[in-house]
Amino acid sequence: MRWWINLLLSIVIIVVVIPALTVQDFSLFGFDDRMPPSETDWQPRDEIDIKTKSPKSVENLEVTVYDHATKSIIKMPLEEYIVGVVAAEMPASFELEALKAQAVAARTFAIRKMRALGGSGCSSHPQADVCSLYSHCQAWISDEQQKKNWGSDYATNHEKIVRAVEETRGYIMTYKGTPIEVFFHSTSNGKTEDAGEVFSHSLPYYTVVESPGEENSPKYKQTFTFSNDQFVKIFKSRYPDSNLSAKNLSSQIKIKSYTKSGRVGELIVGGITVKGTDFRYLYGLNSTDFKFKFEGDKVIIETTGYGHGVGMSQVGANYMAQQGHTYTDILRHYYKGVDIEKYR
Repeated sequence: MRWWINLLLSIVIIVVVIPALTVQDFSLFGFDDRMPPSETDWQPRDEIDIKTKSPKSVENLEVTVYDHATKSIIKMPLEEYIVGVVAAEMPASFELEALKAQAVAARTFAIRKMRALGGSGCSSHPQADVCSLYSHCQAWISDEQQKKNWGSDYATNHEKIVRAVEETRGYIMTYKGTPIEVFFHSTSNGKTEDAGEVFSHSLPYYTVVESPGEENSPKYKQTFTFSNDQFVKIFKSRYPDSNLSAKNLSSQIKIKSYTKSGRVGELIVGGITVKGTDFRYLYGLNSTDFKFKFEGDKVIIETTGYGHGVGMSQVGANYMAQQGHTYTDILRHYYKGVDIEKYR
């Protein structure tokens, strides 16, 4: 009989507990760390004047969302959607001005994606403008999920986020009159990353800027440990022609270059040159700012920062807000040369 009990407990953990923890993680450490888009996903629209396609008022805008939690398509007013994004992407405990910066970033992302305005929509779900998966579009949670996440703090947290959205209602970031391509991340290594180091194209408003005050972030420093055999197995799963061997592993790994922000640009592993971004995703690391330690039959990788590093650091935004900066200060710091204007 005991094995039946163990089986039942395992099913409960897999079906109920793990998904709940996954969703809760967004409300605690919200972040955007979308995978680098392929050439087909990346569709610059700088030559399109999206404003000319807009309705007379932002109040008329509706966005179509694919909700991964319910596996359904939902259509809702844009500003209502932004509330769900901010609730999923940034802790409600953050400063109001940081939440407002997040709201503007989220609104800009959505408007640039909306098919009715000339956007490309969600490439994974063609019937939707955006999806709720943070690693593809941007995270979004329903009002019901917010209640589950926050419990007795729901009313306070929800009111604060609604205020952040309402006080920035309709505002987006533009560059030369066009909504920008939006990227943001959880925690930097003290500097942001140039977009060209991560994605297939550089963009003028993404440069390396200082981002102080992040050292106390929960994921500022993390350690990942692999056995030598495990490290080699993972690498050869992607690069089967590599001559990487578990013996004398330290002599087979060398950092080839660093980016201007201090992250790994390229490294040589087993005679093969690998981009830092590819290596990061292969091993599930928090960032491309990583260092190696070799102890016996173990490889220890220490990371600094959490996310791709491009655009606004959410923890950095909160620090700026704590220092008295407004949401416009924050956005203009992380997105160089942009205008913050009301969509119309």
